[in-house]
Amino acid sequence: VEPLVSDGKYLFVLDHSTVACLDKTSGATIWKNPPEATSPFPFLALSGISMHINKQSHTADRLYILGEEVRYVLSDITIEEKGQQGIWILDATTGKSLGRIDWPALTLSSNSGQLLCDGETLYASIPEFTETEPKSSESKYPAQKSSLAAFDLNTNKMLWKQSVDGEGINLVKQGSMLVFIRSAAYSDDWIDVWKIGTSSNSAKRLWTRQVETTPDKWPITSFAVDSAHVYLQGSKGALTALDLATGTEVWKHQFASYRAGQVDGPDYGKLFDLHPDMILTTTRNVLYVQDGGGLVTVLDPATGKEQWNQRISQVVWWQPGVGTGN
Repeated sequence: VEPLVSDGKYLFVLDHSTVACLDKTSGATIWKNPPEATSPFPFLALSGISMHINKQSHTADRLYILGEEVRYVLSDITIEEKGQQGIWILDATTGKSLGRIDWPALTLSSNSGQLLCDGETLYASIPEFTETEPKSSESKYPAQKSSLAAFDLNTNKMLWKQSVDGEGINLVKQGSMLVFIRSAAYSDDWIDVWKIGTSSNSAKRLWTRQVETTPDKWPITSFAVDSAHVYLQGSKGALTALDLATGTEVWKHQFASYRAGQVDGPDYGKLFDLHPDMILTTTRNVLYVQDGGGLVTVLDPATGKEQWNQRISQVVWWQPGVGTGN
């Protein structure tokens, strides 16, 4: 979850309990305010900031943050007391609270949950407790179940809600499609593509596909979306383009590995093949891929054919070296 966002004029920064607005040019603080400042419970943010952009000014007028009020009382044991939970709505020009969309079943886990403003609709992936899962700070992360929901930003009323397995990460809206990675504790990762109804009051999963995972990393999968494809990173340097509407594989491009050395254990210094995480960026007619090792490659998004590549740095991944002393 990104801790800060910008509307081009202002920078909105989120700590776990404080939201601040800074002038993007000078860095001067415009306002700083914890949501629900009059509450006896400190605020704990569970998502990043999602901005609503005013069509006339082209700047943010409202901010949305998924969070809860929680207070820890320290004595012989730590007692957790909870207040309100839901989606906080802040005035982007003053930081003052404009209300809250209550959601009592939030999972207590920092950087959990996702919000996405698109026009006059707010999309949310909200972790939920299952009947067998205790409601405590030690709940499994990511969650086993989540709600995928949409809200009308003019009325704050829910348009639709769907239950999904796991926790939705990195929501992306492309036309009438909603795309995200779905991950659950001790389970596989999947990529989901949902079709939003024409009246915006319904949603249906079009397809889902299991993605290759990298151990000990969550979320592990880099993806990008344009009007035709979902571009998906694999675990061994493979980049796959999937048809956005059907999930059918269109093309695959293989990136070379790097040689890296073991950093501990009996095989210290032994070289192995490493495929770093990719960073994917799409434009109208180009797919940019930064392979994580200093190489930038440009691909034709329709065919996967390489147009050019440029090495901007040479990253050395824990290579063993020999030193000399005087």
